[in-house]
Amino acid sequence: MKRIVFIIAILLFSVSVFAQTSYSTKNKKAIKHYELGIDAMQKFEYEDAEKYFNNAIVYDPKFVEPYIMLGTMYEEMKNYTAAIKYYQQSLALDEDFFPNTFLIVGRLQLKLGLYEDAKINFAKLAARSDTKIGIKSQAEQAVLQCDFAIDQIAHPKPFDFESMGPAINTEHSEYSPALTADESMIIFTRLIPSDVSAGRMQEDFFYSKKVGSAWTQAIPMGNTLNSPDNEGAHSISPDGQTFYFTACNREGGKGSCDIYMSKPYKGGWDYPTNLKILNSTKWDSQPSIGPDGRTIYFTSARDGDMDIYVSYFGDNGRWSTPVLLPSNINTDRSEMSPFIHPDGQTLYFTSDGHLGMGGFDIFISRKIGDNQWSDPVNIGYPINSHRDEAFLFVSASGETAYFASDIKGNSGMDIYTFPLYEDARPVAVTYLKGVVRDKEDREPLEASFELYELETGELITAATADENGSFLLCIPTDKDYGLSVSHKGYLFYSENFSLSGNHSKIDPVTKNIDLQPISNTGTVVLKNIFFDTDKYELKSESFVELNKLYELMKSNTSLKIEIGGHTDNTGSKEHNRVLSENRAKAVYTYLTEKGIAATRMSFKGYGDSQPIDTNATEEGRANNRRTEFKVIAQ
Repeated sequence: MKRIVFIIAILLFSVSVFAQTSYSTKNKKAIKHYELGIDAMQKFEYEDAEKYFNNAIVYDPKFVEPYIMLGTMYEEMKNYTAAIKYYQQSLALDEDFFPNTFLIVGRLQLKLGLYEDAKINFAKLAARSDTKIGIKSQAEQAVLQCDFAIDQIAHPKPFDFESMGPAINTEHSEYSPALTADESMIIFTRLIPSDVSAGRMQEDFFYSKKVGSAWTQAIPMGNTLNSPDNEGAHSISPDGQTFYFTACNREGGKGSCDIYMSKPYKGGWDYPTNLKILNSTKWDSQPSIGPDGRTIYFTSARDGDMDIYVSYFGDNGRWSTPVLLPSNINTDRSEMSPFIHPDGQTLYFTSDGHLGMGGFDIFISRKIGDNQWSDPVNIGYPINSHRDEAFLFVSASGETAYFASDIKGNSGMDIYTFPLYEDARPVAVTYLKGVVRDKEDREPLEASFELYELETGELITAATADENGSFLLCIPTDKDYGLSVSHKGYLFYSENFSLSGNHSKIDPVTKNIDLQPISNTGTVVLKNIFFDTDKYELKSESFVELNKLYELMKSNTSLKIEIGGHTDNTGSKEHNRVLSENRAKAVYTYLTEKGIAATRMSFKGYGDSQPIDTNATEEGRANNRRTEFKVIAQ
C-alpha cells in the first residue's frame, strides 16, 4: 500500500505540476535522463534513479524538476537531510516553480527539530499572494507550531531519565510498559525473532517482578496470551487481576485488530476473551482500564480517523456501545495511546492534531464531568521532541513515569523511567494491600472490593482478591471514601478513609482482612454510617453502606439482625443511651422503608456501656462512637 501511494504521488507530481509536456529546460539530453529517472523511481530502482537525475542536472544545472524528484526520493528513503538539500536547491533555482515545496521542506525540518529553519519556510509560503487558502492555513498553523516548539525548548521541563536495566531491556526492542499500582510487576511488549518464520519478527508479552529494589529477569507471559502472531498495546488493572490487550488477525476476530481480556488462572493467565462490543470491523487497539474496572478507554479507526473512545461496564454485565471522547480531545487528525491513571480522572494520550513539537506528542487532560475533559496540555519538552512520543505510563503515586524510546540512538527501543514534574502529575494515589481470609479457619478468600466516594456515592475503584486472597486496592487522595469487602456467604467488612484536603502522596497501608461467615455469632461495625454531633439523622454519606446492608439482607432472606448504637463516655449515661438508640432506630427505619421486614430486625441503644477502645483519646472515642449489627438468626 505504501508503495502504491508513493507511485501515485510521483505520477500526480509529474502530471499536475510539470504536465509531462513542458519542462523548465529545453535540453533534450537532460529531459531524457530525467524521464529515465522517473521510470526507475516508479520501479523503486533508487540507485538508477539517482544516477539519471544527477545526469539530468549535469546536462542542465538549472533544470528544476530533477532536484525536486531527488528530494522526493530521499524523503521516501527517510534520508531527510539529503531530501531537504535537494528541495532547497530547487527553490533557490526558482521558488515560483512549485511554491508548495516550502511546505514540504518545512515539514521535513520539523522531523529533524530544525524549528527556526522550518518557520522561515512556512512563513514564506504563508506570505505569498498566490498560495491557496487551504495550503496557506496549513503554513500559518505550522508557524504557530514552530513558535510553540521554540518556546518549549527555551523553557524545558525537568527530564532526568534512566534505563530500566538489563533485566528488562535487551538487544531487541521493548516498549508499552504497564505496571501494577504497587509497581511490583511490569508487563511490556518485546519484539523478538519469530519461532515459526525465519527472518520475521513478532511481538510478545514479557513480565518482570520487583524483588527489593531490583527487577527479576523478564520472562514471557505464556502461550495462553502469546502466539506466533503479534500481541501488544495492553493495560493491566491496578490490582493486577485483569489484563486487556490487542491482537490482530486472530481466528474469530471482528476487525483487523481487536481488544481482548484475560484473568489469572492457576498461576498463569486464562485464555483471552474477545470483547466484541468494543471492537469494530476496523482497527481497535490500545485499551486502558480505569480503576473502577468498569470504564475502558481505547483507540479506534472505525470512523476513519484514529480517535479515542470510552465504554462503561453496566449492571447488565456488558460493556456499553463505545462513544467518542469530546472534540477538545479528538481532532481531525490522530489521537492514540490513551492511559487513564488510577486516580480515574487524569488522562494521558498521544496526538498529532494538537499544538506540539512535531509528529506525535504526549498530552494531559483532566476529567471535569461526565465525559467532559479539560483542554489538553502538551506535557512539554524534552519529554516531547521532534520525534514521535507515545505510550506514557504514570505510577499510582504520580511521581514516576515510564516510557519507551530510542532516545540513545540504538536503532531499537528501550524502556526508561523518570521523575514526573509536578504540574503534569495526576492526583496522588495510595493503596491498601493485604490478604482476605476466613475469620475462623484462616483460609484465603477471593473477595470483591469496592471503594466509593462518600459524598457522591460514585464507585471509584474496584478490585478482586486472587485465589490466594491477596489484594491491592487503589485509593486516590483528596476525597473521603468508604470501602466494602464482600464474599458470598460472608458478612461484609467496611472501612473508611478520610483524605479530604490531602493532595500529596501518603504511605500505602498493609492490612489483612478477616471476613466472618454468616452465623449466629457474627458482628459487623458499620464504619461508614455517619451522624452530626449529638444528632441521629442519617447523613447522606451513609447511604452507600446502608445499601450494602440492605443487599445483604435481601440476598439472605432468613437472616435476622440486631442493630446496635454506641457512644463514647461524653455526656450522661441516659443521654448516651437515648442518642445511641435513636441512631440505631434510624438505620432500622431506613431498611424497613427499603422493604426489609421489621420482623427480621431489632434495634437497641447501648450508650457508652460497651466500649471497644479507650475513651482517653479522641481516636479512641471516635472508635467507640459506632453503629453495628449482629446476627441473631440465620
